[in-house]
Amino acid sequence: MRLARKLIVSMIIGVTLVLAANAYYRVRRELAAFDEDMRRDHEVLARVLGRAVATVWECSGREAALQIVVAAKPASEMVHIRWLDEQSLRLRTRAEDLLYTDVPIAVAGDLKGYIEIRESRTFEETYVRTTLVRTLVLTLLAVLGAGVLSTVVGVYVVGHPTRKLVDKARRIGEGKLEDPPLAIAQRDEIGLLADEMNAMSLRLAETRYALEAETTELLRTQEQLRRADRLATVGKLASGIAHELGTPLGVALVRANMIAANESLGREVRDAARIVSEQIDRITRIVRQLLDFARGHGEPPPGALAKRTPANLVAIAQRSAAMLQPLAAKRNVTIAVVTAPTPPEPPANEDQIQQVLVNLVVNAVHAARGPGKVTITVGIKQVKLPADVTPVVWGGDAEPQYAVISVQDEGVGIAPELLPRIFEPFFTTKDVGEGTGLGLSVAYGIVREHGGWIDVTSEPEKGSSFSVYLPMSVAELV
Repeated sequence: MRLARKLIVSMIIGVTLVLAANAYYRVRRELAAFDEDMRRDHEVLARVLGRAVATVWECSGREAALQIVVAAKPASEMVHIRWLDEQSLRLRTRAEDLLYTDVPIAVAGDLKGYIEIRESRTFEETYVRTTLVRTLVLTLLAVLGAGVLSTVVGVYVVGHPTRKLVDKARRIGEGKLEDPPLAIAQRDEIGLLADEMNAMSLRLAETRYALEAETTELLRTQEQLRRADRLATVGKLASGIAHELGTPLGVALVRANMIAANESLGREVRDAARIVSEQIDRITRIVRQLLDFARGHGEPPPGALAKRTPANLVAIAQRSAAMLQPLAAKRNVTIAVVTAPTPPEPPANEDQIQQVLVNLVVNAVHAARGPGKVTITVGIKQVKLPADVTPVVWGGDAEPQYAVISVQDEGVGIAPELLPRIFEPFFTTKDVGEGTGLGLSVAYGIVREHGGWIDVTSEPEKGSSFSVYLPMSVAELV
């Protein structure tokens, strides 16, 4: 409100100075007019009275002429007329509050004396005092009116809008850009400033959202680069370990099978050999997953795995369901396949896609806690690509079509804080001995090599849904 106070004080001072100057020059003008009027009246009276006295003096003598002077006293008590000879005129003392007019009287060319006309200036002083009081009262009233008017104008036209502008600027400085826009209905510079401030706030908000989105995308990209680097390192390590373990595991498996098939040995020995053989098979599967994982982060291998022809996803889903039905039956889980009226056939490697689907269904079966159901859904969707997925076919503004295989279970679900890590190698939520943590990593790598991605939604205690998206056209990949 400091600006409003300055405006009010400036207006009051300006009005006061203008009225005071007007009063000063008005009083001076009126006084000058009064003096001029009095002198003019004296001249007229002196002219008439001087002629009369001179004429009577010449005709009737001095005494008759002086009687005219005595009889010529005006009705106003402020005007006095008397006869003065030359000596009395010289000895006269002039009062400051009187206006004097001396009329010389000459008869036959001989100066006989003077008629003195004097008038009091008391009326002028009374008028001046009255004028000053009236001017002072009017000035005070004008100042009061100007103060009230300037206060209203200053507070409601300048003060309140300025305070709103200051509060808006403070909120912008604090980063509160989502606040409602500033509403000032004035069509002046303050209203224009409010409109510009609202526009600035909107632009800043848009810029901040863009920066936040870019920052989020940059962080996501950095995390993906770090993850890719870790996966590449783990892939090289897995490949080395798998190759080193492959030969000794094969030798151990052959020896264990030979012992288990030797009828001359005791039953306990053969049973122990079969247990060893089973565990070697398990280790062999882990080694195979390591090889698949390592292969998934390099170039596609030559031969059958590199071929991408139209894949019958419905057939893949049915074969996977039939293959895993015994495992599901042991856990009292049923597997159902739901297909679209027009089954999609995206260009893909069927063996690799079946490997992905088997991993997802096995995880869904393991997630069951009692009787449950796993549903495999095959269809086509027109979707918007995630930020980290590059379109495999460029051109066109429409959202591309993708084949979708979804695996939904009714299991325990995945905690929200664990979702970002489920595709990391060797990370698993299964019990000890049930998983190696490589299945989802291998599946993720295969799907990304096909130009697609895996979308995951999960709710604790209500189940999870894994959706594999495969492009329907992969011209650049073929």
